[in-house]
Amino acid sequence: AYEISTRDWSSDVCSSDLRLTAELVTPATSEPLTLDQVKAQLNIANNNSDHDIELAELIAQAREQWEGDTDTVCCTSTWRVRSQYLQDGTKLPKRPIQSISSIQYYDGSNTLRTLSTDIYNFDNPKREIRRQFLKVFPVSLYRWDAWTVNYVCGYSQDGTLVPAIAKRAMLLLVGYYFEQRGDADGQYDLRDRKSTRLNSSHEWISR
Repeated sequence: AYEISTRDWSSDVCSSDLRLTAELVTPATSEPLTLDQVKAQLNIANNNSDHDIELAELIAQAREQWEGDTDTVCCTSTWRVRSQYLQDGTKLPKRPIQSISSIQYYDGSNTLRTLSTDIYNFDNPKREIRRQFLKVFPVSLYRWDAWTVNYVCGYSQDGTLVPAIAKRAMLLLVGYYFEQRGDADGQYDLRDRKSTRLNSSHEWISR
């Protein structure tokens, strides 16, 4: 037999101690770059479809590397994080965040409940969940996934509002991948100082 216990973590957990990992729930339905943009970058005629399948794959790869290296999300998608506890000032991974869809938690009877929006708000510039004035978070069950935050990220539904500097970096990545196709080791790392053409873009978006 074992005991199911509850605990209020607010007094002994600092929000900076939380290291949350975002899980993709609903992926984006579009890419930030179009085939026409990539073909222009590579000096390929628009009516030349010989490389279309390969270029579409390279667009996705470049976007995945950009998003992974900069902790950003280009096009609208849904994410979630799960944690043992929720603290005032909990910072969410990924950016930009459009909205929080819901915050759910397991109460002392192991029942999944939704936290009222009267109890919290969201500091978007800092990506932090904050308690409303004079409000407290409820006590939750002691389990690794006691709290779940569901939220929407991305600049826009398509690539329209993705920053130009991000698109430029991804175009460079696609160009590099295309030139190095067939080379298993031919991959840029935005965090590698040797990738000088992309370094300024990475530093800008990481601020």
